Amino acid sequence: MLIITCLLLLVVYIITMGSIDWYLFKRIDEIGYFITCSFIIFAGIVSALINFYQRARRDTMQLYAQLMQSHERLQDYALKTEEWAATRERVRIAREIHDTVGHKLTALLVQMQAARKLSSLDPLRSEQTYLECEDLIRSSLQEVRLSVRAIRDEPVKSTSLNDSLGKLTKEFTKFAEVQTSFEVNGITVPLPGDLQLTAYRIVQESLTNAHKHGHAKNAKILLTYSESNFSLCIRNDGEVPADLKPGFGLINLQERVKEWNGQVHFNMDQQEGFAVEVQFPYPLTEMERVNH
Repeated sequence: MLIITCLLLLVVYIITMGSIDWYLFKRIDEIGYFITCSFIIFAGIVSALINFYQRARRDTMQLYAQLMQSHERLQDYALKTEEWAATRERVRIAREIHDTVGHKLTALLVQMQAARKLSSLDPLRSEQTYLECEDLIRSSLQEVRLSVRAIRDEPVKSTSLNDSLGKLTKEFTKFAEVQTSFEVNGITVPLPGDLQLTAYRIVQESLTNAHKHGHAKNAKILLTYSESNFSLCIRNDGEVPADLKPGFGLINLQERVKEWNGQVHFNMDQQEGFAVEVQFPYPLTEMERVNH
């Protein structure tokens, strides 16, 4: 617009002044016209520069305002991320304590009750039960140490899921006095340590609930490996609730399954008892992630 205005002004000036000079003096003052036209062009250039500066300043202020808004959003996001990470860590710690120490203390309570009842009837057996309680306490302390190591990201030696569940079955049968069996179907597939720990905690929580809430006498753990996933079924013959209201333990169990894109179902049958059925897809390997 400035260029068009300058050109129009030049044309109007030349035509108007040229007509007047020719009409009055029968000649044209080329030097005067050159000076005046140069001034008009100079004024147009200055106006264009001023306009460009104003536009640049306005754009700069807009960009600065957008940058400040982005900075504030980033600060808010950083604070929310920090709060979310802290909350997630608190939940993880609470879940670890609940699933590990809670399981051991449940078994310890059973043994302490048995020892108290046997103290007057069979002192030798009562003493043996107290010794087993000491073993449980040591095991609980070891679980706490393992949880602390996990929080501090220290490496923890792990065994296979089959061995861990086999050991858990024997401990639960011995200390909780719930006859527990363990069965494996399919060809064993190596699993990441974190996924093994998740599966172990799920079985642990399911058995604890079977004894604590269902007062079960028998329990069965079935681990099945297939081509694309593996599943766990923990069934017990305890009391079946009329209306299942998940507490802290079952909510943690559902969250653990969700973290690995798995599925969980709770089956309640008055004849067959209560069952927790969990299915996990095998995690992708690094090569499979690249191909995807």
